[in-house]
Amino acid sequence: MSYEMKIALEKEFFSKNEKIFVKYGDLTGTIFKYDNEIEGVKFQNNRGFVIVLPFKGQQIWDAVFDKRRLKMKSMFPKPRNVSNFLNTYGAFMMHCGALRMGCPSPEDTHPLHGELPYADYDKAEIILGENEKGKYIGITGLFEYNAAFSFNYYAKPIVRIYENSAVMDVSMEIENISNYPMELMYMCHVNFLPVDNGKIIQSVNWNEEGIKVRDTVPQHVKSSKKYLEFIDELKDKPELTQIINPDHDFNQEIVFFIKKAKVDSNDLAHFMQVHPDDSADYVSYKPKEFDHSTRWIVRNKDLEALGLILPATADAEGYISEKRKGNVKEIPGKSSKIFEIHTGYLNKEETKQMRNHINSILNI
Repeated sequence: MSYEMKIALEKEFFSKNEKIFVKYGDLTGTIFKYDNEIEGVKFQNNRGFVIVLPFKGQQIWDAVFDKRRLKMKSMFPKPRNVSNFLNTYGAFMMHCGALRMGCPSPEDTHPLHGELPYADYDKAEIILGENEKGKYIGITGLFEYNAAFSFNYYAKPIVRIYENSAVMDVSMEIENISNYPMELMYMCHVNFLPVDNGKIIQSVNWNEEGIKVRDTVPQHVKSSKKYLEFIDELKDKPELTQIINPDHDFNQEIVFFIKKAKVDSNDLAHFMQVHPDDSADYVSYKPKEFDHSTRWIVRNKDLEALGLILPATADAEGYISEKRKGNVKEIPGKSSKIFEIHTGYLNKEETKQMRNHINSILNI
């Protein structure tokens, strides 16, 4: 039997003294406030915890399972109360979009990855329930975008953490509350920490049909001759990045567009970064919901991140480029679209099982 209850969160509940707000079986929700006044909720099970920012983008700021921190290395030890993507870029997961998404060209007028990453939420609620996966705890909320003579929509994300599991469900519903169609560009931006000699296992073929390197250089990237030569090499040999080779030049970000992901009987495509200890970082999603996806890798002294797979409704080239390619979607008036991914950590046995599953999808 499935059920769910919600508990409203108010900003006055939070203080700099961390306190347990709710317990549900082996699941715990703890609330606190960073010293810069940003609210946080820590959801914990017997495998680890995640920290979600209930009123700031509903970002998953941190994720630790089986004593391993999953998220990227960055220059941001804590979230910041800013309205620029690059000025608070340290989260494990950020919602991007929903009207514009990607790296803007000089002709674009939208911010990097749109308004959702750092949106100020109007409402946040802790959720408790049970479904076919078991008991869960998590969070949802509501952000309203409303601009006169433009678009009006609700963003309604959900994060669910389950008992005995290090894989969480992350979803986003975009509801067009206008009577007229709205444009849609959405990406679920998950940032893992890349590891030396990590191996990417995926239900996508390692060839030019499945993976294409981005050969344009966005405004925030400082290119070099070595960087451009590496991109040229990857055009014909994307499989060079199947292993995270510490000798490769990822000092500036390398971006791939992932095409034609193969799916299982549940319509899910699967991706892992397998660590040398045979555990793995993990993402799965439905390509019929996300018909585009991106991978990005950067490794330098300040920043190390692996966007193993960033499911999206368009490539990350900014509005003008994606509109020209026919990739900007529409939601009819008084309608909505829902997107969901599954992400987290797999232990050795779970990784072995998933590797076998991916091999069966690829008929290996």
